[in-house]
Amino acid sequence: DPETGKVGEGTQTSQLFALGFGGVPKVSADKVFARLVEDLNSPEDAPRLTTGIYGTMLLLEELSKRGRHDLAYALADRKTFPSWGWMLENGATTLWEDWKGTDNVKSHSHPMFGSISAWFYRWLGGIQPADDAIGFDRIIIRPQVSHGLEWAKTSHDSIRGRIESNWKKTEAGIEFEIVVPPDTTARIELPAGRVTESGKHLAEADGVKILEPSANMLNVGSGHYRFLVKP
Repeated sequence: DPETGKVGEGTQTSQLFALGFGGVPKVSADKVFARLVEDLNSPEDAPRLTTGIYGTMLLLEELSKRGRHDLAYALADRKTFPSWGWMLENGATTLWEDWKGTDNVKSHSHPMFGSISAWFYRWLGGIQPADDAIGFDRIIIRPQVSHGLEWAKTSHDSIRGRIESNWKKTEAGIEFEIVVPPDTTARIELPAGRVTESGKHLAEADGVKILEPSANMLNVGSGHYRFLVKP
């Protein structure tokens, strides 16, 4: 429905399939996403997901990609049912096939809800291949500093070498350590603030090209970079 953004029955998974697989016209995507966010925030214990294994695969990804990383993190950090945290609070040492996981019929060691692991790397660390990348020769690194986390360490062993994206909060600001392997380039997107690289202003930093100063969007070649973002 182009007026309301409702897809099918309007379930979270219906909204996510339309967004995640490009099944909705771009002109209607904002309304489809807005309806998803409204549904997530409607219960008293919001944000609350009602997705199964297929919708969950897209849920955190679409939220972070469309500017609501705060909601994605809140769902990842949720402790009440249904959630990964609820599994942990109830003695899970492996992922369950079902959010409840109590009937001894369904698997208690099941990978399907493990899609959250990809989100850790793609959004907390921010390591992603560019849309036109071939074998990770062009990389996007857009780490999402989350309220409630003090640090994150992520790496990916690509065919061209190890990519690293680590960050931590300090009294001086937020420190980012980024490693770009040989024969690759990376577009780095950092949070708002004043940025230095290894103590130098960006205009003086080796291998760093400023793409959009107002957005802290940079282009770098292979190397080991240490950025500090001050408030």
